[in-house]
Amino acid sequence: MYVVMPGVNDVQLKKCPRCELNYIAVTEKYCNVCRKELKGEDDSEELQGLCIECGENPVVAGQMLCADCLHEHRRQEKLENLQSAMTATELSLESVDDLDEIEVPDNADISSEELQEIDKEFDVSDYSSGIDEAND
Repeated sequence: MYVVMPGVNDVQLKKCPRCELNYIAVTEKYCNVCRKELKGEDDSEELQGLCIECGENPVVAGQMLCADCLHEHRRQEKLENLQSAMTATELSLESVDDLDEIEVPDNADISSEELQEIDKEFDVSDYSSGIDEAND
């Protein structure tokens, strides 16, 4: 069955035999949509459209974000990496391991003369008499 479109140079049209949705000229074999599918052309570029973040700008080829949002996203990642690196440096396990290696001298290892000098430096005269009695 052919359809004649009045006012369009009297072109005879028929439905595309493949999809049966689009009308094509009688001289054509398939509609534009079916021809693209048969040739293997991908319409996904046309469908990608707008940025998923802002919904305003077109996406960058091969990405889901526009150029502005992509730039901001990368900047945020760099800041997070720097922040985590600084935190890891501050809390390195090596500095904690060094504390285990420090030997704290016992009061018995320090002579009474050295204790008296320390007491004089810190002005702990009341407390020093208690230490002398403990050492005796």
